[in-house]
Amino acid sequence: MDEPSTAEESTPPSNRRVAGTRRSFLRWAGIAAAGTAVVATGAKALSSGGSGGGSAVAANTSPLPTPVATLPPQLRSLASTPNLNIEGITPLMTPNDDFFRIDTALSVPRVDLANWRLEIKGNVRTPFSISYDELLAMPQVEAPITLACVSNRVGGTLIGTAMWQGVELRTLLDRAGVEPSGEQIVGTS
Repeated sequence: MDEPSTAEESTPPSNRRVAGTRRSFLRWAGIAAAGTAVVATGAKALSSGGSGGGSAVAANTSPLPTPVATLPPQLRSLASTPNLNIEGITPLMTPNDDFFRIDTALSVPRVDLANWRLEIKGNVRTPFSISYDELLAMPQVEAPITLACVSNRVGGTLIGTAMWQGVELRTLLDRAGVEPSGEQIVGTS
């Protein structure tokens, strides 16, 4: 019997395929590791403003205007009750620090209030944009509102109730003059 002339010829075909698969796996694993490092570095740069330091815009510390519509006194006292002191029942109002937050951003968004604008456009007669200061100058309402994540399970923690203050969406839509063909509101940030 003749001896094979090369190592490749002495390796059974099934083993050659496994070796090729291992090499491919290692190559792709290396590429994936390098890609992960690039994404992590980019995320860190984005979260620090790209300069390596914190370039966060200061939060608005000016007082909010007094709402023109508030809760009736009976509901206001109920809403201000921190909890009902009933075992197993969560407080009626969710403290801000306990409110759930879900977002898809790599870092917590920082809003430059001096340049921020809200645009109302689409199927409206009078599209417009409004600044944060202009929005604050409009009549404000206050109401307890419960927000729940669409992914929240029954009894889950992705739900919270808080006193919210702002301009009613109806006021902004009336100003824009929604066309009869307007059927949806799409919000983006």
